[in-house]
Amino acid sequence: MMIEGRDVQRQRLLVAEIGNNHEGDGQAAVEMVAAAAEAGADAVKVQIITPERLVHASQRERITQLSRFRLPDETYEAMAALARTRGMLFIATPFDVRTLEQFAPLLSAVKIASGDLDYTPLLAAAARTKKPLILSTGMGTMTEVSAAVRTIEQYLPADQPLESSLALLHCVSAYPTPLDQANLRALERLRVAFGLVVGYSDHTLGIEASLVAAALGARIIEKHFTLDKTRATFRDHALSADPQELRRLATILHTFDAMLGDGEKRPMPCEQPAVTTARRGAVAVRDLPAGIPLTLADLDFVRPRSGLPPAHALALIGRTVRTPLKQHEFVLEHHLSSVG
Repeated sequence: MMIEGRDVQRQRLLVAEIGNNHEGDGQAAVEMVAAAAEAGADAVKVQIITPERLVHASQRERITQLSRFRLPDETYEAMAALARTRGMLFIATPFDVRTLEQFAPLLSAVKIASGDLDYTPLLAAAARTKKPLILSTGMGTMTEVSAAVRTIEQYLPADQPLESSLALLHCVSAYPTPLDQANLRALERLRVAFGLVVGYSDHTLGIEASLVAAALGARIIEKHFTLDKTRATFRDHALSADPQELRRLATILHTFDAMLGDGEKRPMPCEQPAVTTARRGAVAVRDLPAGIPLTLADLDFVRPRSGLPPAHALALIGRTVRTPLKQHEFVLEHHLSSVG
């Protein structure tokens, strides 16, 4: 799956989820983009909410809060520009079709929130944007995920294969998610069932679950991000990574595939000196005169390997000593009679 030239199968994608942690402060939002870039994130993500099209009119307190958090359109544009200047992708979660259509041209990819897993009109509209799609699956059953995937596939342009267009994020929609309910083995279930890129949207405290998810095959890691966990009582700050944590997560994720290697069991280049220094070679236990048949009691095996290896020990027994050997002299092939 390619997102603006980045193949997430080759390069894991760390998404700093700014969400609403800016709390409506445009300057803080822009600062968060810069801080995420400095920490090593590959992308930043925001939530773009039009309150009246998300919650019922009776939810006055919720509408007031969401309205306070809504940034001006030009701030999202500034964040996108800064992200790209700093080499990052700019991703957003729109919560209604009109908002999606307005902001899609600005985005590297469209994220669909877990709560909208069954919002068919939004899924269809997202598929029609021709943008890469990232679908969170929190609260979802396999049946619901399958239905969402089929909807997206139905509305994708004919020249846009599903496997190059859609990634599925395992997610548990609890804030914070208890570690014993992270259910990270669901990553493999999603990957096998759909054959798509899988990732993890992490709502746990700390970065440990994200690292385990990476070990289990997550190619996209989305972690909430804040400049200061203690900034306010807004719930997302506490479960978010701060710049120091995000930097550590980025450092590990960006070396993860190199650490995993290709799986072939062989000496690595860095081990080559140890082949000599840590392996043993045969030495004479005592002075050995020429003409005697060699016994196991005549040999010891010590580091570094300069003599014949201990794996050859049984084959050495009974061969005649051709050249006198001093005590602790390494036993080499030319010191012994020919085989058989």
